Amino acid sequence: MDISHTVYILPLAQSENLGSIYYYGEDSMDLMANPKFCQFIEQFGKLMASTQQVSLDEARKQSTAFFAPASLPREHIDQVRDITIKATDGYDIPVRIYNPNPEKSLPVVIYYHRGGWVFSSNDDSERVCRKLAKYLGCIIAAVEFRLAPENPFPTPFNDCYDSFNWISKHAAEIGANPHKVIVGGESCGGNMAAAVALRARDEGNSSIAAQLLIYPIISSTINAEAYENCADKYFLTKPAMEFFWSVYLGNAADAQNPYASPEKAENLQGLPPALIITAEHDPLRLEGEEYAKQLQRAGNNVMLERVPGVIHGFLDLPIYDDAQIIPWIRTIHSQLNAQMNLVPC
Repeated sequence: MDISHTVYILPLAQSENLGSIYYYGEDSMDLMANPKFCQFIEQFGKLMASTQQVSLDEARKQSTAFFAPASLPREHIDQVRDITIKATDGYDIPVRIYNPNPEKSLPVVIYYHRGGWVFSSNDDSERVCRKLAKYLGCIIAAVEFRLAPENPFPTPFNDCYDSFNWISKHAAEIGANPHKVIVGGESCGGNMAAAVALRARDEGNSSIAAQLLIYPIISSTINAEAYENCADKYFLTKPAMEFFWSVYLGNAADAQNPYASPEKAENLQGLPPALIITAEHDPLRLEGEEYAKQLQRAGNNVMLERVPGVIHGFLDLPIYDDAQIIPWIRTIHSQLNAQMNLVPC
């Protein structure tokens, strides 16, 4: 079934004043009735047990082997190259540029990877970045920000902002259209994208055409009830999220900093249009959808889409195949064009 052509419109309560959630796909199913999910969780549990017994460096290697094995196929992209961008503290930030059509001036998505600020890299995210470049028809500029706990907030965020700042001023040098700069990311990368949009607004930089927040981490205040009520109690757990926040934040005061926890911002007005993607069986769904409502109440253009029957990280997990993932990405492409008035790629 081509889920890109199955649309359910779920009106929110009128008091929420957001309009509609666009709900794509087939009806939800019991996660534990899915053999692929059960097998994935069993293997993931073994990974977690193993990583707790080894060094952080070894844990990162094991995570890469689990989530991004070299044996998985990768989409062909016409031009892939690595550059570095100088951070304000002098660090060379690795950025990988995926250009699906070097003959055209394309929109660029500045992509921040997932991994709880602790795991992942440009190598780990290569497979999903190639898919995004091909099926969004945009340049993907993947930023390898420094990781916690070696580099707590604000260093990883500063890497993300410095990369955006350079690309927004030098878009033509990477073949991109400077009027179509999108900040985006998955999970903690969605957090980074939201925070970059806030800081750009604060500093008077209006070059962001849209923000693409894919199952984003939004709040440093962990909603225990969201984890208790989530059908998936095995992949993204409350202890895992508590760990990620504990190593990312430099100190307790940083939990109130909107560049770490975007929903803490006192003023959410004047932000770029936002496309927020959530997953039905994701404990972060509630905070992502609440942030969409906050943005809308502040007068911003917001599109919120919830994908049914899936867990956190669904764009880049082995339990979902290309027949599912590609239509999801094409849906993102469609909304970036039609709902946010971006000229089609």
